[in-house]
Amino acid sequence: MRKNNLKTGRPRGFWKNFWGLFDNYSFLIKKGFVLILFIEFVHLLDPLLLKIIVDKLTNFDNSDILWIVGAVVGLFVFRRFSSILNFVKDKLFFRIITSAEREFMVNAQSKMVLLSLAYHEREDTGNKIIKIDKGVQKIIQLFESIYWEVAPVVIKLVIVCGILFWTDFRLGFSFILFAPAFILLSVRVNQIIRPMRKKRYKRYEDAAGLMTQSIININTVKSFVREKWEVSQATKIRNEIKKLGLFEWGKILRSGLLRLLISDLGKSSIILIGVFLVSRGEMTTGTLIFIFMISNEAYNHLYRLSRFYDQTEEGVVAVERYLKLLKEVPEIKNKKNGLKPKSILGEIDFEGVDFAYQEAKNQALRSVSAKIVPGTINALVGPSGGGKTTFARMIYRHYDPQKGVVKIDGVNLQDLDLYHFRKFISIVPQEVEIFSTDIKSNISYANPDASFAEIKKAAKIANAEEFISKLSEGYKTKVGERGIKLSGGQRQRIGIARAILADPKILIFDEATSSLDSQSEKLIQESMDKVSKGRTVIIIAHRLSTIRKADKIIVLENGKIVEKGSHKELSAQKSGIYAKLLKLQKIGDIE
Repeated sequence: MRKNNLKTGRPRGFWKNFWGLFDNYSFLIKKGFVLILFIEFVHLLDPLLLKIIVDKLTNFDNSDILWIVGAVVGLFVFRRFSSILNFVKDKLFFRIITSAEREFMVNAQSKMVLLSLAYHEREDTGNKIIKIDKGVQKIIQLFESIYWEVAPVVIKLVIVCGILFWTDFRLGFSFILFAPAFILLSVRVNQIIRPMRKKRYKRYEDAAGLMTQSIININTVKSFVREKWEVSQATKIRNEIKKLGLFEWGKILRSGLLRLLISDLGKSSIILIGVFLVSRGEMTTGTLIFIFMISNEAYNHLYRLSRFYDQTEEGVVAVERYLKLLKEVPEIKNKKNGLKPKSILGEIDFEGVDFAYQEAKNQALRSVSAKIVPGTINALVGPSGGGKTTFARMIYRHYDPQKGVVKIDGVNLQDLDLYHFRKFISIVPQEVEIFSTDIKSNISYANPDASFAEIKKAAKIANAEEFISKLSEGYKTKVGERGIKLSGGQRQRIGIARAILADPKILIFDEATSSLDSQSEKLIQESMDKVSKGRTVIIIAHRLSTIRKADKIIVLENGKIVEKGSHKELSAQKSGIYAKLLKLQKIGDIE
């Protein structure tokens, strides 16, 4: 279990992890901090020169006129110099944050696509997006605050404290009495509200997840007239977020009043001590003005520092979630220096494979052993939940067996380079995933370097050319999010064209025709027959009419292989599961 910092509730190593994100910019950041240090010393010249002017005017003599003019010119020169330094500092800063923001978003995108399928099945899409979006946003905000607020303020406070003690120890003690009280109050109020912040960020993720699901499933929402219910659910979560937010910021604002009181007392004590010293002739009027200006600015900056602490605590939860996401480890490990065969035959072996999904009570596969001969058509059938899709996922290595091995051409999948061997496999799922772009880009996703002629050829084989040619913009037609502008059959044919373009050695059809009308099913079946030649084909099907020509049929029930054979052999076993399924489909009890 992760240990927490007892004072703030913040995980240990937070700042180490935070600065670790900026490792590529460490030299530029150090350069920026040196500039800040120099700028803060230059800023002190303003009140110092004003002190000289006031002191000279207090006891004015004509000979002092050059000193006064020189001080005024100095004020102008140093302010111009300070402006140039700030310009250089800010230009450097913007270079860092624009580069870092790009890097953080790219790293998040990379992490998302490289994580195992199991992670994405567990985590809600909206939650993942809000973690990335708010995480990067808060990281940049924290860095901005450190660069623009914290570093200048801390440097200024140290310098001011030193000057106050050097001027008179009583001024210094006044400052170190009120400043720590101010800081401790800021820390304490954030300790109180931090649990609320964590809860609020969790509800942010819940709200994003709910909105994502509503939009993704908009057809269902509208079909069942659930618009008002979806809005009411969102309103309920947003009301809770509002309540938590009002509680947090109410606490912060109330503590702000107390912090301002402490600040005002500190400023007043400086003036009182200064007036006392001037009245006794131990300090000049100019020095009093100088001391008041720098201490007043220090207290104002101290308030800004406390606001930064509030913002830090506000952002820590979001940053933690982003950092946690970056630390997620893919469950499927790609072997270092894994084998990269130039080609494969397409022989598949399952040897005593056991597998269970996380939190599942029953095993999805139990002691599964099967050999699939290269260049043959193989069908997986059986009742729902029998393990058919899991069997196919094992071939893709979306999951690893908990026991036993899966081999391609006699080689354990775990010994092959993950991204290399997957190039030899294509899958056409029941619900083809379509990107919100044009038809050409959707087909060429499997092979971005394919020529237009190759894309058209793949579409023709998949019987997709027939409907694409009728569209006003043809292959340039935008299909909408998730292909909403296309019918189910059209999406399937684009999926098949995409699979064909990859030129796989192993082709998997995961119930590719189960939800289609008879006309679309016929077209899909024809295209499946065309692309099956010379490839190892695995067809997962509920409609047994689509697999009669299969060389081998494997029947799965409750995660176990209970029957194997051709259609003719299995249909002859009257008491077998396949024969029963065949009989039920004939009389219409199941599809």
